[in-house]
Amino acid sequence: MQGWTEGYVGGIGYIHAFYRELSPSLLSLALTLRGWRSPMDPSGSFACAEIGCGHGVSSAVLAGCHPDARFEAVDFNPGHIAGARRLAAEAGLSNAAFLEESFADYARSEAKDLDVVTLHGVWSWVSAENRAILVDLLKRRLKPGGLVFVSYNALPGTLAYMPMRRILVEHCADRTGPLPERIEEAVAFASRLTALNAGWFAQADALPGRLDSLRRKSPNYIAHEYLNRDWTAFYHADVARELAGAKLDFAGPAVPMEQMDELSLPPDALPLLAEARDPAYRETLRDLLTNRAFRRDLFVKGAERLTAAERRERLRATRFTLLVPPDDLPDVILAPVGRVPLPPDLHGPLAEALAAGTPALADLAALPALARHGEEAVLRALMILTSLALAAPVLPEAGLAARTLQADRFNAAVLERNRRSDALDTLASPILGSGVAVSRLEALFLLAQRSGADPAATAWEALSADGLALSRDGGRLDGDEANLAELRARFDRFTRLRLPVLRRLGVA
Repeated sequence: MQGWTEGYVGGIGYIHAFYRELSPSLLSLALTLRGWRSPMDPSGSFACAEIGCGHGVSSAVLAGCHPDARFEAVDFNPGHIAGARRLAAEAGLSNAAFLEESFADYARSEAKDLDVVTLHGVWSWVSAENRAILVDLLKRRLKPGGLVFVSYNALPGTLAYMPMRRILVEHCADRTGPLPERIEEAVAFASRLTALNAGWFAQADALPGRLDSLRRKSPNYIAHEYLNRDWTAFYHADVARELAGAKLDFAGPAVPMEQMDELSLPPDALPLLAEARDPAYRETLRDLLTNRAFRRDLFVKGAERLTAAERRERLRATRFTLLVPPDDLPDVILAPVGRVPLPPDLHGPLAEALAAGTPALADLAALPALARHGEEAVLRALMILTSLALAAPVLPEAGLAARTLQADRFNAAVLERNRRSDALDTLASPILGSGVAVSRLEALFLLAQRSGADPAATAWEALSADGLALSRDGGRLDGDEANLAELRARFDRFTRLRLPVLRRLGVA
């Protein structure tokens, strides 16, 4: 944690991950819902910078979906950038630049040439000095009307985990040896302390669940999430006031569900919130009432407000599609207010319509089975499904041919990589303008279909080369024939249940 890393954890790479909340279509939807004019046409030309991009997977996937847009992905870890550039070269991404630069280096340009800047997993994990540089960067580089996405550990929800984070940091520092081994030891030690149920541990009701979650995480994730020297949780008001130095105003939560008060707060809390005059104070009160631990916020730089008529027109024209088979929709969801049922007479017909194509909100609201609920109820159902990654907004048809060509090149590179590794699990959808997660097995099936090869044989060749085998009924399958038979059965299920969805999304 010394030298060029400036307190940020080094010596271990971050996980390869795609973050769908950075997708232009989702960002624009969230802004429109709040009545703001988006600085970008998700199907056209815009410039987006991802600051602190890690391995650059999000920017690479989005560049694969948006050939007319320009993406800059910045990270100071040379190992991350080297891998991102290799992926871009394999996928033929001429519209993405992966830059090994510090925040200060990247901020030096005077050109206000960025429509969107995303800061995911950065604000809470860097020093106050680096946050000041980020504010300067946003002041210098973001166009008037531009958008900033920022995520961070939020108070008061994070308070419950701060002592555990301190244990992980101190225990890793107290040991020698490879960092992954020290992390594993630290998590095990924290579990033993929790089992004592003494002192603070007796009050931390959520800690056992948090530790169970950590045991399923890789050392790479834990290192970058918990072990940085400068690890800070924030009240929303403090973040808003820092970003005001770049002339940024809070536009709303990036997740549509978090814009729905009835899912977050009891009815009698709303009058109390209304007493707060300062929007930053009001949002901080909201976090106190929901015990929020993580925020994904949108800030705008002088963006214009939509009229009520413009907002309604844009929302009614927005098309959506389903990301899962209709039968996979849950009956109940968990929200801050508790368990919330999804009415089957609304969500059933909605799911069927979304699974059949890419209808606009206006078309959905006109369907006989949905019209009786009203357009606002249909919109709110779409907000829930979109937030849960069960549905998503769809890009306009204009430009689809160019998007498909670029996405296909990117997906070919990702699928080919799955012969040797499962590190990349996201394909570019020219329909969504976003990523679609696939398992390694699904990727191998798609790879075989592209070349006309036998899917089961292709999958078994890759898996067996890595010393892997399938399981059934809790037991490991031995031998080629048993594994090939299981793979044929799984391919049959894949073609019946999953493949129709992937084809509708343009990735198969």
